[in-house]
Amino acid sequence: MIQNIKKILTPIDFSEPSMEAMHGAMELAKDLGAEEVHLVHVIAPQQRLIPSTIEQNRELAREGAMLEQAEEELARIKKDELGNSKQVFTFAVVGPPAQKLADYAKEQAIDLIVVATHGRTGGERILLGSVTEKLVRNAPCSVLVFRPRKR
Repeated sequence: MIQNIKKILTPIDFSEPSMEAMHGAMELAKDLGAEEVHLVHVIAPQQRLIPSTIEQNRELAREGAMLEQAEEELARIKKDELGNSKQVFTFAVVGPPAQKLADYAKEQAIDLIVVATHGRTGGERILLGSVTEKLVRNAPCSVLVFRPRKR
């Protein structure tokens, strides 16, 4: 039985499965009497080596723009879809997704992570084999893997 869940984190990549997981996390928070739900978006950095300073600056500018866009979208979701609830906290960061999510969960003393089986990257095995699976293995708390409803 799930007990003493006060803080829930749900990763958001703005895909339909991650949005369904977010709504599931909100329902679960209500049912369990959780005090906080954290919506976190992680921007994965480019994987290739960037040899020149000019290219590094372009990459930093790209990441900065993506970070700003993600923060705006998280704020819109909080306002339009979640009634601007004071229970909801949003955060966007650049870095390796599974590691950044685990770090955030540890720093914020998260009790449960609710994550979709797959997201924007496509196939279930692709993401489940990477971010979700790494998160299940490395998170400092329990992880609930949310399977989207079949249509």
